[in-house]
Amino acid sequence: MKAIINIKLYDYVTWIENGFLLYDEKIEAIGPMDDFPGADEIKDGRGMWLIPGLINFHSHHYSTFARGFDFQVSPQSFTERLEDIWWRLDKVLDLVDLYQASLVASKLSLEKGVVAILDHNASGVIHGSLQAVDAGMKAAGLHGNTCFEISDRMNVQAAINENIKGLKGQSLYYGLHASMTLSDASLDLIKTHVDQNPMPIHVHVSESIDDHKYYDKTPIQRLYEKGLLIKDSLLVHGVHLKTEDYIKIKASQGKMVLALRSNGNNGVGFMDLSKLVEYDIPFLAGTDGLGFDVAKAWQWIYFHGQGSDYPITLGHMHKAIKDSYGYYQKMTQRKIGRFIKGYEMDALLIDSKVFTPIYEDQVFSHLFFGVFDDMNLDTLWIGGKKHFENKNCLEDFDWTTLHGSRVHKKLGGL
Repeated sequence: MKAIINIKLYDYVTWIENGFLLYDEKIEAIGPMDDFPGADEIKDGRGMWLIPGLINFHSHHYSTFARGFDFQVSPQSFTERLEDIWWRLDKVLDLVDLYQASLVASKLSLEKGVVAILDHNASGVIHGSLQAVDAGMKAAGLHGNTCFEISDRMNVQAAINENIKGLKGQSLYYGLHASMTLSDASLDLIKTHVDQNPMPIHVHVSESIDDHKYYDKTPIQRLYEKGLLIKDSLLVHGVHLKTEDYIKIKASQGKMVLALRSNGNNGVGFMDLSKLVEYDIPFLAGTDGLGFDVAKAWQWIYFHGQGSDYPITLGHMHKAIKDSYGYYQKMTQRKIGRFIKGYEMDALLIDSKVFTPIYEDQVFSHLFFGVFDDMNLDTLWIGGKKHFENKNCLEDFDWTTLHGSRVHKKLGGL
């Protein structure tokens, strides 16, 4: 049996100011240090925080090697940004590129305390692409899932097939790009397969006003009328949702995934977060491929949600983060997010300075404004295995630019 001792233990429900945790692959017991029974292998936490590992609910591993490439364009709209940058990138990617991009993104995610990712893939090669992305995540030690974004700019049937079969029966979602790139015929075809192979969808909705220009109905209305607004679907961005859209999302029991930092980078505006409070819609945090810092993604939601008639409170954030683990467990059957006997040992030891008193009713405030603000990661466990210790990744990894250069050459660079 292994143990971590002298820790500030917090899993969004249980708080122990000076405690221990016993584990092997799974958690065995927790308690105050006065009750520590001893263990075969002991790590002294030296007063650091032990919290559950973070989950990125929307990312794009395929975008990893875009860093540093000069696309030499000045997009004047979101559609132009897609055409001149992202669609130009994804169409040159093959299975080797996808694996390497996923591996790099996963390693960088570990450094930010992320243990699980729900990825959304696009690439020039469809068949086998999800296995390549999944293999990159697994090689880094992460768990999660990926899907392929179905779009009229590629073979729709092949993309549907990849979502169904790409992870050998372990797919969680049908990936959809956005309403503006999916015809009624494509949505009908997706619905046919949903009826035969039921899964929720993972889709970009109303990210840009451009997503409302090509059809008389809103993206949410189109999905609703086609029978695709399925319970537990991930609805990403929602910057330009209408009032009737929020009502349908609430009724469908979908989850909004927010990536505000990406919205700012793309210049598409920001969601009216007051509507999430008004209609009591669950929300999750993702990075949308712009960096890997999920803790900061959660903070962005809170900070942006202060300027509304229905402000996002710390109570909303506490509930959203705590509930996010329940959603992930429901979708993947992996029990994480609590320090309870039988749960997976997916945990972070964070070195965060404490210089004001911590009381049980305001522990979350210390975590959100202190731990999350710096994420000074000391040790990371996934399934009881250490992947990060003493602020260093334990596995050797080749950080050379070889693979990124390969992609840049295909894009027309040197």
